[in-house]
Amino acid sequence: MRRNEDDFDNPSKRTRINRDDSPDRYRRSSSLVMDLPNLSTASKSRLTSRAKSLRPVIRSAIPETHNLTLAKRPDAGGKAGQAVQFHVNHFKCTLPKQLLVNQYDMDVEFKMRDDSWRSAKKEDRFAVMQKIIEREKFPFVWYDDGKNLYSLESLTAILNKSYEIVMKNKHNDKTNTYQFILLNLVKTYSISDIWDFIEKRSPIKPHDPVRVLETLLKQQQKCQMISVKNQFYDRNQRLDDLGDGRGLAQGFYQAMFLTQCGPTLNINATFTCFYHGMDLVRFVSDYLQQDITKRGIPEREQQLLIKKILKPIWVETRHTGPIRKYRIKGFGQSSNRHTFPKDRKDENDPHADSERISVADYFKTKYDTRLRYPDLPTVELYNLGNKAQSHFLPMELCTVQEWQRSMKPLTTEQRSRVTKKTVIRPDRRYDTIMRVVQDRRFDDDVYLKQIGMQVEHRGKLEKDYMMQIPARVLPAPDIKYRSARDNSDAVERVNFGKWNLRNRLTKTREIKSWACILVSQREPQNREMDVAAQFAQRFPQIIEKFGVRFLSAAIQKSDPAVPNVILRRLEELKERKCEVVVFILNNCGEDIYKAIKYFGNQKLGIVTQCTSFPAIQKNIGKLDMYLNNLVQKFNAKLGGMNQVVALTRALTSANTRDDVFMFFGADVTHITCSREKPSVAAVLGSRDSTSTQYACRIVEQFPSKGKIALEIIKDLYGIATDLLKIFATSNGRLPTKIVFYRNGVDDGHFHKVLDNEVRALKNACKALYGHNPPPKITFIAIRKRHNTRFFVYDARQNRTDNVQPGTVVDSTVTHPTQFDFFLNSHAAIQGTSRPVLYHVLYDEIGFSSDEIQQLTYYLCHTDVRCTKSVSVPVHYAQLAMYRSHDSDYEASRSSVGGDSDMVDEIDENVTVSLEDVQTKIMQFDPSIQDTMWYV
Repeated sequence: MRRNEDDFDNPSKRTRINRDDSPDRYRRSSSLVMDLPNLSTASKSRLTSRAKSLRPVIRSAIPETHNLTLAKRPDAGGKAGQAVQFHVNHFKCTLPKQLLVNQYDMDVEFKMRDDSWRSAKKEDRFAVMQKIIEREKFPFVWYDDGKNLYSLESLTAILNKSYEIVMKNKHNDKTNTYQFILLNLVKTYSISDIWDFIEKRSPIKPHDPVRVLETLLKQQQKCQMISVKNQFYDRNQRLDDLGDGRGLAQGFYQAMFLTQCGPTLNINATFTCFYHGMDLVRFVSDYLQQDITKRGIPEREQQLLIKKILKPIWVETRHTGPIRKYRIKGFGQSSNRHTFPKDRKDENDPHADSERISVADYFKTKYDTRLRYPDLPTVELYNLGNKAQSHFLPMELCTVQEWQRSMKPLTTEQRSRVTKKTVIRPDRRYDTIMRVVQDRRFDDDVYLKQIGMQVEHRGKLEKDYMMQIPARVLPAPDIKYRSARDNSDAVERVNFGKWNLRNRLTKTREIKSWACILVSQREPQNREMDVAAQFAQRFPQIIEKFGVRFLSAAIQKSDPAVPNVILRRLEELKERKCEVVVFILNNCGEDIYKAIKYFGNQKLGIVTQCTSFPAIQKNIGKLDMYLNNLVQKFNAKLGGMNQVVALTRALTSANTRDDVFMFFGADVTHITCSREKPSVAAVLGSRDSTSTQYACRIVEQFPSKGKIALEIIKDLYGIATDLLKIFATSNGRLPTKIVFYRNGVDDGHFHKVLDNEVRALKNACKALYGHNPPPKITFIAIRKRHNTRFFVYDARQNRTDNVQPGTVVDSTVTHPTQFDFFLNSHAAIQGTSRPVLYHVLYDEIGFSSDEIQQLTYYLCHTDVRCTKSVSVPVHYAQLAMYRSHDSDYEASRSSVGGDSDMVDEIDENVTVSLEDVQTKIMQFDPSIQDTMWYV
């Protein structure tokens, strides 16, 4: 089951950037940076080396530019559709109009055994600061558990340069010494900048003042909860075990947004995975689903364990007293066999003739500890402070640190289990959010009171309510098919996001030769052969009523689930001029499906359609219903046209009515990429103005070395040129208008995408159109990963439901000036509907709010695979990226395992650019390349 992004692991991707600050604000701030008097040389050196103590920065290959201006909202909002009122999980915030906040650079350090100081662990800093603040009676301050301290007062005039404190270790009876060092004033922020932005006096979004207030809002939670960016999880809850050392936790998300109605606090229910705190022996046994104390760990599995799961995990040791944290580099010999010099001075001297001792004997002698599993391999550990030095320790003395977040993908079985937990009906989600609001007790929050901030959450009857906002429900389009009686247009009405397929598909083709192949893991039984034969006989009979005709009976065969056998079968069918091969997969693995797609799409150029034997067997008596969806995908792959949506009804103004439109869709995965884990971009372009057939290009992007951030599609110029030529070939002319939907763009990357991708698109048009007028372009960013949810709440019946398909919101909780809107275009099958946030970045066409909203909603009804409206228009880009994994069959077959995220970042002093990025276009057979192979 597909992971539900509504509920699982969906943190906000808010970017901390200062690029929008005006020169005036830089001049105002620069005079405030000052050194503390009498600060020691050692402390000053800590300030200059601060960056080195932090994790290396992942550099972006894209420079910051502002060549193009983001589109402004063209009107007061749309008017089309039925006006309604909904609740939204935003809560208004009251802020003072004038308030200055000082940001100070500081550090919390831990005293080592040799009396030197080192930056304290992140999990300890907040508790240390709270103790020092309480003991020394600091003025009102708040802390981000990093290197920043905030205050309304001038701390340099009030506080000492450093404070020491001795605290008891929470894991044993020993004590640790810490010190707080105040380094310098970094900057002063004005809360009035927030109001200037909201009230349209300034176009500059004040990211930093918002970050300062969000840090303030987190103070109460950080004392009691696990914090993951803007998510919070109660550490006292019991994790829902997922069976491989991980568990699922429920928490909540909170973040501040600057909207048309003012600052709001967005609160949502969230889930994510954490590792259980358990010894490494049990952890590896759980992951491998076998007891390693009895069978050990074969050497090949050791390498896979490191690569797939252990490399990014923190482990702890406690045998020396204080807890020490390490990362795992690899495995060594068993504790009985791994030896080292008794005299530690000879440890790094290969020529030393010192007596040696095994790890098992060392622990018996030094710590009076007899190992339970001395025959298990040791683990090679390292500390981030000294990666070159290795420590070989017994697995049983290493513990996986609890409450560290797991970034490893879930298995199919785990996704199914997680979905059952995280798919929350709207009534439950509403109640969960309101419980969070009640538990947060904003009215009693001392931090909010200190700055005069309030979070509004009570209605007229003093009962907790969400904000109520105006919305509209747009009319759905008519869906046109071909009448089964006289080939005229047959119109289907959309009812709550769904319609019926009762007529012929709009455009179909005849198939001269086809084959039906049963693929099984074992020799098929007679009854299984009978089911396959029955399907092969009835399949053409059933789908002929939709207009797809087969001119011959199927070539029927049965093959074992062996890739080379399937390849030979496809080569044979290719020689026999077979146009389509339907594979019935009887309990075959994913590798067989990938092999079929690779052979058909890339190696041989033959259309393949896979279907499930258990599904056919289950539906053998009602194949008509089962084949409804299959025939739509089948026809689309053959170049047919299923349904037609009259998009011109959404384009009513004089500047759009008579134009030829082309629609693009694009998506990018793995913005942070490396050679081992490239960024994958998929770009699709419609082949005509009906938006029924799309050609696709997929490109892998990766740096020559290290890991970088790549937020754009580098080769968009070449890809767009290719897709425009395909459009011109199909239509006899180039488009006059282009609407480009770009998925997966965070608001911090708007300008990078705008300046690079729109420019590439314009250059492609300039090269193709010559002296003719170029097309006008509208470029729209799509954001699905956000936490805004709408609810239909009936107070009289105390009932909460999902909003209808077609619900649009373009006021109240949207951007104060820019052209954005929320649209919920689909009916939720389960859980709470998640609206999609559309942000028009560039608009040469000059759409009104009504036009672009209606056009976007209509395009959500053009999916060739089903008779339902989908969540986003031109969503084939995401589907094509997913299907591209099938096309990487040869690479995946030769790979030893999954890639680790632990790739070295490029040094932050090294300049990276697009010249450092290499690209590779995925190749397909020419007869398949421009078809809808990905559906």
